[in-house]
Amino acid sequence: MRALLLPGMDGSGALLGEFVSAVRPGFQVDVVAYPADRILGYDGLQALAVEHLPRDTPFLLIGESFSGPIAIRIAATRPRGLVGLVLCASFAASPQPWFRPFRPLLRLPWPKPPTRLLMPAMMGRWTTQEWMRREQAALADMPAAVARERLSEVLKVDASADLARIGCPILYLQASHDRLVPPRCWREIQTLRPTAKRVRLQGPHFLLQHQPVLAAQAIQQHFNAGF
Repeated sequence: MRALLLPGMDGSGALLGEFVSAVRPGFQVDVVAYPADRILGYDGLQALAVEHLPRDTPFLLIGESFSGPIAIRIAATRPRGLVGLVLCASFAASPQPWFRPFRPLLRLPWPKPPTRLLMPAMMGRWTTQEWMRREQAALADMPAAVARERLSEVLKVDASADLARIGCPILYLQASHDRLVPPRCWREIQTLRPTAKRVRLQGPHFLLQHQPVLAAQAIQQHFNAGF
């Protein structure tokens, strides 16, 4: 079966190689790479992702972290061939809504935070020099203005109404030690879609990177059994 994977905020997909390898041969995964040189909000990125949807073949849609709302919105349109939605360490509505009043500050020309500050938030105690190097490389081509726009979109997003319209099965992969997406985000999804299933894996927000094999197994077991 085909799978379309929408990456986290870095948008490159450069950190997803281990997961893509682990989920084969059950799924042939295509990763959408978001343009690093264009300031696009969720609407623009959704339009780009739609262009990559498989045609005339069953497929799974996977939204990692930042891309969860994009995947939800696409799934809500019930595209032909969609058999399931996977949300990994993600959310339907902003995971940090109390920061919305500070969104205007993101219009200021702040530089990108250094990797040494980002990685503890995303990887916690699983932070290593190797992962810091890989994250730095993944973010190297993203201008600060693009990063600020994506963060601004996260602070205001609410795809709850779209989530309620989804007709396919939903699997939620939850990180046990996620410092960015609180457990409340899963509960909100469960409230709107009581049939959604959750698999909780030990690890940080970068779940597909830290637990690629276990995440792949959870997806294979859930959807291969169902289809």
